[in-house]
Amino acid sequence: MTPEGPSAHSIGRRLDEIHARLWELFARNEELDFLGRPLQPRRTRVRRSAELVEIAKVRAQAAADAAQRAYQNAAEVHERAAALHDHLVESGIGDIGRHRERARDHRSLAAADRSTAARMRHRSSARAGVSLRRA
Repeated sequence: MTPEGPSAHSIGRRLDEIHARLWELFARNEELDFLGRPLQPRRTRVRRSAELVEIAKVRAQAAADAAQRAYQNAAEVHERAAALHDHLVESGIGDIGRHRERARDHRSLAAADRSTAARMRHRSSARAGVSLRRA
């Protein structure tokens, strides 16, 4: 530094140092911002992960319950279709043999859907029992 102030050379060198440091900071910021947010403390991330696991469990159970209800509803629809074919047989409408076959098919499909719904209920209650034992 001269008595008149800093030299052009020292100012230029300092600006180069600041510029280099800015690039280092930008690069470090990109490393830390890979998730679109600053890194959180490990304990916070672990807690949030546990919360997300619980949310996922609740949603998975809701989906399993909905699927079980859908199978039960499908069984009821097949039973109604079988009853309709039985009615057509009793009324002598259409191809009697074909209506009997269709009624038999619908009853078989209803039984399969009820069985699937029952297995899903059993699995769901078994999982609930495991969860209760862990608590």
